[in-house]
Amino acid sequence: MTIDLRREGRVTWVTLRRPPRNLLDADLTARLYRTLVELDDDADTGAIVITGEGEYFCGGADGPRLRETGTAKAFAAAAVDLFGRFPRSRTPILAAVNGDALAGGFGLVCAADIVIAVEGSRLGTIEATLGTWPMIAQVAAARRVPEKAAITNALTGQPFTAARALDLGIVDEVVPTDRLHERVTHYAHLSMAGGAAALVGRPLFYRGKGQTIDDALRESAEAFIGMFER
Repeated sequence: MTIDLRREGRVTWVTLRRPPRNLLDADLTARLYRTLVELDDDADTGAIVITGEGEYFCGGADGPRLRETGTAKAFAAAAVDLFGRFPRSRTPILAAVNGDALAGGFGLVCAADIVIAVEGSRLGTIEATLGTWPMIAQVAAARRVPEKAAITNALTGQPFTAARALDLGIVDEVVPTDRLHERVTHYAHLSMAGGAAALVGRPLFYRGKGQTIDDALRESAEAFIGMFER
């Protein structure tokens, strides 16, 4: 089993289980995409939390496996679906960063709405140190990380400390490991406070970034009126 689901009331925890580094292959990436779609359609799930098993959140793509199995194309297609799903989800998505979040794992962090990381974790792309480039992870990172810090990380492959990620606004809190579950649960419940309106408003928030100001205002105004006409 590569993904474990655990429900705690209306909060569903999605745990990546591919130890030791919870690396992403084509199958796991596709499963994670399908899981997010299914949970978003589940009325009993009010918030989704992504985390990792063990001491890693996610170390990114499993490059050797992609080469050995010839599945780089399938992985890329699944990754496009996965990262494209985050801004379209109506349900809040949180990242409980239990350890290092590197390469594509950093992309997952940057795609999430709320991020809590443990002390001592590292977050960032590392592809440059392998002689490659974070082709897919940089898309999410560019929308979350200040531009100067993002390009420095991409060019050098040196990840951020949790404290630096906090300063940059990539994560919301840095906590001791034994408080991660508590703080993520706290934010998960807060994220559900908007109720039905948030299910409409969240995707509008992300979609508005790619629209003209007039189109974004028009669509948001229609949604505003809808809150009062239900």
